[in-house]
Amino acid sequence: MPLMQWDETMSVGLDELDEQHMELIALINEAFEAIQRSDESRLMELVDHMREYAEVHFETEESVMRSCGFPELDAHREMHGQFAEKAEDFRRTMRSRTNLTEIFIFLSRWLTNHIMVEDRKLLPYLPPRNDEGA
Repeated sequence: MPLMQWDETMSVGLDELDEQHMELIALINEAFEAIQRSDESRLMELVDHMREYAEVHFETEESVMRSCGFPELDAHREMHGQFAEKAEDFRRTMRSRTNLTEIFIFLSRWLTNHIMVEDRKLLPYLPPRNDEGA
């Protein structure tokens, strides 16, 4: 059973970004399972996936923010840089020092704070959703 599940309160109002955020939830669930199994090799794969996720998602999100005139783009971009640095640090230190719980806590806090607080600041700047027929 997954630890976390997506719900509409996590939505930032744009399908592409929401889908990418769902991927982060999947990573968190996988990390939780790897921790429970003490599966260090799987955790290494997840750290690499975190880095790939960061590159693609942050580029997409920053592009949307630029196009919407989001005034906090520079600060948001800095948070993205901190995430990418942390993911790279995990990757570098995994072979010498494995702390599965640290990685899981980082992913969980990122989801809770960044998506639920920081990314949702974008909502007022997005064009209204066309939900006709939904």
